[in-house]
This record gives sequence, structure tokens and C-alpha cells, in this order.
Amino acid sequence: MTAARPWLVDIQGLSVQLGGRAIVSDFDLQLPVGERLALVGGSGSGKTTIARALARLHPVGSVQAKQALVGGVDLCSAGLHRQQTGKRFSGGVVGYAFQDSYGTLDPLQTIGSALCEVLAAHGLGNHPSERRNLGLALLHRVELAQAQVLWTRYPHELSGGQRQRVGLALALAADPDLLIADEPTSSLDPHLSRAIARLLLHLSEPATAGTKPLTLLLITHDLRLAEVVAQQTMVLAAGRVVEAGSTAALFANPVHAATQTLLTASGVQPSGSHGQ
Repeated sequence: MTAARPWLVDIQGLSVQLGGRAIVSDFDLQLPVGERLALVGGSGSGKTTIARALARLHPVGSVQAKQALVGGVDLCSAGLHRQQTGKRFSGGVVGYAFQDSYGTLDPLQTIGSALCEVLAAHGLGNHPSERRNLGLALLHRVELAQAQVLWTRYPHELSGGQRQRVGLALALAADPDLLIADEPTSSLDPHLSRAIARLLLHLSEPATAGTKPLTLLLITHDLRLAEVVAQQTMVLAAGRVVEAGSTAALFANPVHAATQTLLTASGVQPSGSHGQ
């Protein structure tokens, strides 16, 4: 008998209230180590709210759950507020690649300086030269050509695809257990979107000996991206899961109207041949 993979994310009854309004209600998620899961839904569905809860990016007290463990850390523990353990948690446990990569980069800061700052914040690299080597390795990891040249460039000098890869590099800086990619292709053309999809697959390939596996949580409204990247898909509407299962099975036979609408909007035609 094959041993079950351990849960990296074990969430039961998660609820998020922001501005006095319930955004997510009674959300459950058990995500094994090394899994690739897509949370999909339209605007206001709650997918990004859930992602930010897993990264502890919401105000303290806004997230409640029966159980909320990510990498063994309790999201709701009063003694482990984001302000106290944000460096460790948001780096070594969860790496978050934000949707607006341009907005997360300081326009007055070079790419190299941004990477060195993040590495230093996580206590990585004892000297500037060591942090530079680590930063260049991160740029190579996200398959950015001419890393030495990009090191001295500013965000406005990069293309949208390059900035998105830099955002992924920043999220991977502390070698997290869970990578959250929040709408990584929303501002990219189809060609660049396919390239980012291939990169996400490459990043989450089974780890080689001596390295830990990377678990991927993809946040998207584009089911074409989920179809390529994710093994499992959960569809959300109004803060609740309305359909979930293997991506192939869900695409072959969508049941809920929200899933059918997203498939149509993404240009994906359900087919019984999926997964056969």
C-alpha cells in the first residue's frame, strides 16, 4: 500500500470577514505536499481572499476557522500574528506572487536591489556578494535570460512577462513550501501566458533528491490556465465552493452553472473525452 502524502494545508471551516462583511464562509481545503491546485472563480468569488488568508495577509482577527494549518502553523493563533512572524511564515512557509507584479516592485529600485532586500529580510546571505549570487540564481530559476543585465534594470525597463517572472522569483526567495500564484497571466497576451504556465509546471516538478517539493496554489479566472497547470480544481462562487475535483473530470463534465460559465468565458469546450 502506498503511504498517503502528508497535508501541507489542512483547513476546516475557514471564514473571512472584511469591513464587517463575510467574504468567505465555511471553506475546507486539504492540500497534499507536492499537489497543484487551482482555485477558480469570477470577480468577487473569494478566491484571492482565501489565498491571502493562507499567507496571513489579512488583518488579525478577520480569519476564523475550526482548524487552519499551513505548514504546521496555525493561521488563527493569537500568539503568532503576521506582524510577529511574517518574515518566517511569508517566506519559508508561503511564497506569494501577486497579480500586479508592477505594483509590487518599487519603480525606483533595481531588480537586483529588490531581490537583495527580500533575501536580507529572510536572513539569507551574509554578504552583498552572497545575496547577489542567490538573487541571480533565483532569476535563472524563473528562466529569465540575461540575468546579469536584468539585475541592474528598473521595473519599467522590463516587459510584462519579465516582471511577472521577477515577482515569482521574489516569492521563491526563501524556498517556500507553498507557492501561491495569484492571477499570474491576467495582464499577459496568450503567448506569454503559455510561457508562464510552462514555468509554473517546471517549478512544481517532483523535487530532486535532497530538495523539498513545491506545492502550488493557482488563483485564476482562466480555466485554460487551470487545465494546463492544475491537477485539482475548486470552483468558487460568492465565497463558497460550488464544485471540486480532478481538473480533467471537472472539465469533462461540469455540473454547476458557475463552472459552465467560466468554461465558456475561457473558450474551453467541455468534452467527455477529457481524462479518458
